[in-house]
Order: sequence, then C-alpha cells, then structure tokens
Amino acid sequence: MKSKQNRSISIYSFVLKTYFQYLILSKISKRVLSKERFDTKRVSFLKQKGIETKHLFFQLGGVYIKIGQFLSNLFHILPEEYLWELQDLQDKIPPRDFYSIDARWQMDYGKSMNQIFTSLDTNSYASASTAQVHIGYYQEKKVAIKTLYPGIEETAKSDLGTISKVIWFVDRFVVRVSGKEVVDQLQSMIHAELDLRTELKNLKILKQMFALEKDFYIPNPVEELCNRHTLVTEFVEGKKIYELDLDLAPTKRSLHLEKLIRAYILMIFEYRFFHADPHPGNLIFMETGELCLIDFGAVQSISEEETQILERILVGSMRKDYHLVSESLMALGAVTDSLSKEELTQIVKYSLEKLNRILADTNHFRNLSFDTLKPGEDLRFLKEIQVSLKRLLSSLKLPPNFLSLHRVLALLLGNSSYLDPTRSMIEYAEKPFSQIVLKGSSLKRLWKDEGEEFLTSLFSLPKELNEFLYKWNRGELTKPDQLKSEELRLREILTFGFLGSLFFFFGMYYAEKSWKEPSIIFYILSGLSFWSLAKSSLSYWKQK
Repeated sequence: MKSKQNRSISIYSFVLKTYFQYLILSKISKRVLSKERFDTKRVSFLKQKGIETKHLFFQLGGVYIKIGQFLSNLFHILPEEYLWELQDLQDKIPPRDFYSIDARWQMDYGKSMNQIFTSLDTNSYASASTAQVHIGYYQEKKVAIKTLYPGIEETAKSDLGTISKVIWFVDRFVVRVSGKEVVDQLQSMIHAELDLRTELKNLKILKQMFALEKDFYIPNPVEELCNRHTLVTEFVEGKKIYELDLDLAPTKRSLHLEKLIRAYILMIFEYRFFHADPHPGNLIFMETGELCLIDFGAVQSISEEETQILERILVGSMRKDYHLVSESLMALGAVTDSLSKEELTQIVKYSLEKLNRILADTNHFRNLSFDTLKPGEDLRFLKEIQVSLKRLLSSLKLPPNFLSLHRVLALLLGNSSYLDPTRSMIEYAEKPFSQIVLKGSSLKRLWKDEGEEFLTSLFSLPKELNEFLYKWNRGELTKPDQLKSEELRLREILTFGFLGSLFFFFGMYYAEKSWKEPSIIFYILSGLSFWSLAKSSLSYWKQK
C-alpha cells in the first residue's frame, strides 16, 4: 500500500497527464491525421486510458474503487472502449490476504473464522472497495461473510482529503459543481460504509419494506455475527447484469430492467428510503425471477417534502408545465437567486424540448455521441437569452441528500443503456410511475387516463393565448387597469371553453355508467357554458 503522500501524488499526476494527452489527441492529431487513422488512434487511446485507470484504482483501492465503479457504469455518456476496461472494478478487485481479514475476527470474537464457519473458503469470493467477502457455512446454511479491510478507516480518511482538494479545485477554477455539498455528502456516504452496523440496519429496513413485493428479495442476516467490522448474511445464488443472456430484439422489452426501475420508483417515491449504489455488482437476478439487492452501505433517506417536489417536477415535465418545473426547482433549493424565475423557465422549456427531440430521434441509447447531444446548440441558446454559462453553473446548487439521487440516476441510466439500448429509461419508468406515484382517488386516475387526452384534443390553445394563460395563472397580470379589454375577453373565452369541455366530459362519463341524473346535470351545465362561449366569441369578433 502506498503512503498517503504518494497516493495523492499518483492521482494528481495521472489527471494532469491524461488531460494534456487528450488535448494533443483532440486538437492536433485530429487535424493532421485522416479520419480513419484518427479513429484508430482514438480507440487505442481510450482503451489504454481505461487500462491505466483500472490499474491505478486497483493499486490505490478504498475510495478510488468506489469512484471507478461509478465511472464504469456510465455507458450513456462515456465511450465503450474506455468503460469496458473498467468493468473489473465492479467485482474483480484484487483481494487482501486472508490472514489479515481473519485478524479482525480474532480481535472481535476471540476466535478465528475457521472456528466459527465450516467449509470456509479462504479465497475471496468478492472484493469490494472497503471490505472483502468470503463464503462458508454457518449452522449448515451457506452464508456470505463480509469483513472490513484492516486499516481501511485511516486510508479512507486520507483519500477523502485528496478528493476534497480535487473537487475544490474543479469547483473554484474549472466548473461549478457545488463542491462543498458534494464533499459533505461523499464523506457522509463513505463514513456510513465503514460501519457495518449501519448496513445491517439498512438491510433490515429495506427487507421490511419489500416484504409484500414478490419480484424483489433482500437476503436474511445472521445477526449474532454482525458488528462494526463484520456482516454475515445468507448467500444468494443468481446472475449479475453483465452475466445475463440478453435478448436485444427491438420488439422485446427487458423484464430485468422493468423490475429494476420499478424497485427504485418504489424506494424513492413510496418508501422514501433507497439503495444508493445500484452498480451491476450489487444487483443479482435470481433463477426464481426475483431481483436481489445486496450491499446496503450506501442507503439514503428522502423527506416527504422533497419527494413531493420531485413528483411535481416529473409531472410538470410530463405535462410540459415549464413554470411548475422551475417553481419546483426553486422550492427544492437547486437554483440560487442569481437566476431569475423567467430565465429558469426558458432554460427548463428549452431543455425539456431538446430532451424530447433526442428521445424521438435516437434509436440507440448506449454511448450517446456529442453529435447527438449537440452542446453547441445549448451555448447559442444561452447567448440568445443573455445568460452566460458561468452564471448558469454558479446558480446551480446541489440540495442536501441529492448527490446520492444523482448517482443513482447515473448508474440506472448506465444499467438501462446496457440492458436495453433501444429504449430510453423513461419508457420503462412511465408505467410504474403512473401506478405508484400518480395513484390516488378514482377522479385523479380518471383525469390522468382519459380526461387529459380528451380535453387536450378538444380544446387546443393557440400559442399567444397559452402564453397569456401562464402569466395570468401565476399572478404576473395582477392589476385590472393593466389588462386590455381584448385580454379580458380572451379570459372569458378560455374560462367558458374549459368549463364547457369539462362538464361535457363528465356528462359522457356518467352516461356510460348509466347514472342518469348526474349526466343530465352536467350536460345542462355544458350547454350553458358553450352558449356563453359563443356569446363571448361573437363579442370578441365584433370588438376586433
């Protein structure tokens, strides 16, 4: 193991070396080489950097393995040639010597592991970033024995100091990344993983939450053998994501991905307590069809208020209510006052419309290229609305607890792009989101399933009237003397048209249910509303 000073120097020198090599490749080689030779050199560079990164992180271990696991799953962003070289960081980490692991048990229990477990395999089954797993039998049951590396607490503390400095430098001189919040949350996550009593507690909570869900499984712990340094659970047989035999036919949806997405929508929106480390090494698909989650060191809770704000952001995005999305982002504390509400709304609208275009025009979501993302468009848009990239980045702030959510989303996107590269993760999230988050009264479900589509097709607003509605609905047109008579008349037309459509819809609904009296009442109200709409429209036409 390298000294603390040498570990830090290794990271600093590797980052600077890679940066300058990339500049030479992208700024010089690209101009002087033919396209074929440049592509060959680019692929070779990426593979070599992947190998170098893997070897460096293996050598340093600890927190750097965690960072490597995070990077290795970003198939939707980073090149495959680089990422495939990092896959060994998931579950092929070089093991520590068994006798150093056994020393923990002798110190804690006064016995060696061979005295506690039968048929103990002294070869490591899996080596994680902070701990090592061995397989044995306890009371005739096959178990997984997780033990923290000796001295890992001191090493992690030093590595976090180095990472904190790197993040501070990037935040201060390169690009705003909410450095303090990122460092605080990263430290909190790593410290939690260095106390296996916390992992035991998290496991038991999630096991209770998923008790009635037939598609998910949480392993049973052996509590008498669990303490700060050790965690023993039943051994679960199955395949990890990269061991699955995938059928990538465009006509078939991935059942594995459906279960994974549903699990996280349940945890985030229903339980408000989620597994924050869904890298492929922590996901096991059992022969029974169940998805088993393992490794509960990184688990995060989210408040009811934060969950409700997330719901509003997602619903606002689905309904193209850009004001609702921007208001929710401000309520979440994700944007500072340096960005006005109007500027944020324009950025949200542009971003969601661009996302919809990408989803509509893309048929393969693995390793999206810059040609697909077109970052130049974004810079031109910001210039048009007179918002500099620097001001935008400085106005963004990572809310408490949301580093974990951001990491979960990135890892899920990577898993999604591997399990089914022909569909976006959004397609898999629509059904469980509707079932779990949008559930409620029968009227709410009716509106979601039928009413919204009916009214949208029946009463489509022109662009100018839609903009007027946004301003009026949010109090931006508050003083009567500032409203023109034409705007007042438009408001009447809008109101009567909306009421007439709504009453007519419920009239049809109750008629289908053979509820005569309510149906008649709603048809009468609909007729009166449309009569008023006709009068207002005629008056508006004469005025024009």
